[in-house]
Amino acid sequence: MKRFTFWLLALLLLLGPHSQTASAQTVNIDAALRYWEMTDALRQDQPLTDAMWESFLAVPANNRYVKSVFGSNLADLNSYRRAIEVVYRPSLDSLRQAKLAAKKWYYVLVNDYKQREPEYRQYLTETARQPAYLDLMYRYAYEYLPQRAHTTVQNLQLAYVAIGNDAISEQAGLVFSLKSAVDWNKPKNGILEAHEMHHQLRPGLDFSFAPESDQALLWALNVVLNEGVADLIDKKAQLASPADSAEIHRWLLAGAPGVIHKLDSVLQVGARATGPLPAISYYRRLYKGSTGHLPGFYMSRIIERNGYVRPMLANVDNPMAFFQLYQKAAQKDKTHPPQFSAAAVRYLKQLEKRYVAAARASAKNASEAAH
Repeated sequence: MKRFTFWLLALLLLLGPHSQTASAQTVNIDAALRYWEMTDALRQDQPLTDAMWESFLAVPANNRYVKSVFGSNLADLNSYRRAIEVVYRPSLDSLRQAKLAAKKWYYVLVNDYKQREPEYRQYLTETARQPAYLDLMYRYAYEYLPQRAHTTVQNLQLAYVAIGNDAISEQAGLVFSLKSAVDWNKPKNGILEAHEMHHQLRPGLDFSFAPESDQALLWALNVVLNEGVADLIDKKAQLASPADSAEIHRWLLAGAPGVIHKLDSVLQVGARATGPLPAISYYRRLYKGSTGHLPGFYMSRIIERNGYVRPMLANVDNPMAFFQLYQKAAQKDKTHPPQFSAAAVRYLKQLEKRYVAAARASAKNASEAAH
């Protein structure tokens, strides 16, 4: 199968008061093309063999996306594989219809890819030829970043996959599922890409020097900040869209108060030092697999609504500051969102004093050594 890699040049990004130097962008669609090659065989009622599946997963963008979204959950990944075979093979159509009638999510998702394939193919063709979002993703990301982070990513790698409904941002670049790229951008073009670009540009702190007993909690606090601030770029626009509002409420807002109450309980345990804190697996379950979107978007909305965006961006690398700003905003907010206990806030301040200055000093030293 012929491979297509499209080299794109953003000639000038007029973002803010200063022009940014253009850099090459690579948009790779190999993973999507391999998906359609694989499903063409399934349409001929060929079985989805281990060899076909492993070859599909070996495509770099598929490999990165699957590792990020499914992790070590092989049961879910195998369920997704089965859904692909059932949806595309003619001899399994009665089973497909039964799964769709039962609203089994993986079958609904794969069926969307089957039914909308012409739309997705057209999107890829237009995106590869002239991606309209290249300047927008920086412009929108900069709105929720401090001035020092208004930079560009050199030789940015972007890729599209034809599986799932998510996007990932890693050092190796950005990977978008076609469904998320098409649907999530409907309220405002470029906001999904801007969300992922925010992750590339946001200054972060390395807390790996902290003792293992604190690592999971620091991770849990940091992912809430990481996704919460970036969600103001795209989830806020989706919340204002009649087509998406109900889903955003269901997914990210309705359950957030309960999650905040449980985080408060964890922080109180830490404050009392009466026992070990939960492992990362606990927080993944608590966040419903959202890696911090829940309760991050809920918290960042409260912070923004009550006028604390500027201090939030000034401390966009500091998860403990984010939680303390939420506390101030919640105390002020007329909708009476849940607040953290006094003991939890004291513990957040202890964690901040213990780790933030040291992490910032380490980052500064590393930067100076690199230059």
